[in-house]
Amino acid sequence: MLRVYLGTLAAALGVATGAFAQPAVPISNKSVRPAFVPAKPAQPIQQVKSEPAPVPAVPPVVVPGAAPTAQPITLPPSCAADVAAACGEAAPAGACDCLCGPPGRVWLGAEYLLWTTSGNSLPPLATSAPAGTARGVAGTIGGPGTSTLIGGRDYNTDWRSGFRVYGGLWIDQGQRFGVSGDYFFLGNSTTREVAGSDGSRIITRPFTNTVVRNADGTFTAVTPFPDTQLVSFPNVLAGQVAVTTQSEFTGAGVNGIVNLCCSPCGRLDFLIGYRYLNLNDTLYIREDLRGLPGSANANAAFVVEDRFRTENHFHGVNLGLSWERRFSNFFVNVLGSVALGNTRTIVDIDGATTITDAAGNTQRFTGGLLAQPSNIGRYELNRFAVVPEVGARLGVQLTDALRVYVGYNFIYWSDVVRTGGVIDTRVNASQLPPRTNVTGALFPRFEPRYTDFWAHGVSFGVQLRY
Repeated sequence: MLRVYLGTLAAALGVATGAFAQPAVPISNKSVRPAFVPAKPAQPIQQVKSEPAPVPAVPPVVVPGAAPTAQPITLPPSCAADVAAACGEAAPAGACDCLCGPPGRVWLGAEYLLWTTSGNSLPPLATSAPAGTARGVAGTIGGPGTSTLIGGRDYNTDWRSGFRVYGGLWIDQGQRFGVSGDYFFLGNSTTREVAGSDGSRIITRPFTNTVVRNADGTFTAVTPFPDTQLVSFPNVLAGQVAVTTQSEFTGAGVNGIVNLCCSPCGRLDFLIGYRYLNLNDTLYIREDLRGLPGSANANAAFVVEDRFRTENHFHGVNLGLSWERRFSNFFVNVLGSVALGNTRTIVDIDGATTITDAAGNTQRFTGGLLAQPSNIGRYELNRFAVVPEVGARLGVQLTDALRVYVGYNFIYWSDVVRTGGVIDTRVNASQLPPRTNVTGALFPRFEPRYTDFWAHGVSFGVQLRY
């Protein structure tokens, strides 16, 4: 995907460079160019006889208290001709004594975002099996009649609303050097799924077990095999499992702007600056279980919790190009950039099991099912990452100070860690509470898996310049 992006960016730069294959126009402070200038017909050059130097006009006498007479503001014909030529209209060539467009030393803008992001891939977290399935294979991955109720797909891929604000300032009057900055956020994407039964259905949580339980309560390490933890099973257990996953994405940046070439109706700028991105994912799994009458744990209550959270923070140097071209009242803007830097990832894993017996006595233990003492903790990682971005805007210049537009953006982030990438479905069942004698290699483990991330969507914006 990165190669495709870079190829597209190179093609766009070739087109932009061709569009600006004209010498840079001179800049002075004599006039301020308005947004739109109607083309004026060329006037034939006439031979004028030498005349005596005109006598300087005597300044008019200003009578105190009298209202001044409004004087019309005219645009130099050479500037009008160049504006017309730059906008694609027929006009004679001529030197332009105007600013690089568009007008305005300061600009502020706001955008409504409607974006989607790549999903957080989660393993199967809850399964079911047909009635009558033997306990040993009920709900196991690949077992007879097993179906996935929760997990086994990508989460948080929904389209969601967001907001972006940005602004900038030209440092020089010729609008050749400036600074700009932006901040955006997407609204949180939250999904909650629940599977449960009163004991009439078979509902389980699948995992890969690395030990077997002996008749005397001890454990023996074996070749890993598919296993499950019961959520609901006839005559044994009733309960439910709820899975909540959430994702949030924000970003910001600041850039210096250096103009490479310009005309009154178009410009190509080089950007260099700082880029920041933040991606947070959370996953919370909770079981509420109750032993059925006649079972070994009759009337006992169990609460099993697993919590996973990942934070990805990108800091990098941003390099890019911004091209804009105006056609009468309409404009097109194209942006391409690549940020190179570091992704700092923070991972938090926690879990607990609370057991309340039939007499009401409560005990709380560290560890749930997929979060055990072997992987519970806080971890910090660092990894080099690349963040390309492309964007385009198509809009209308309503006045010199106001423009509206619709846009599209695509952001790619090469290396992030998400909650689905820190879940280890291997479990040493001798660690499950209440643990007595832990045997064999400890699982689950913290073995993070990196993946790429992308976000894209449309935007609707308004911009003020003055």
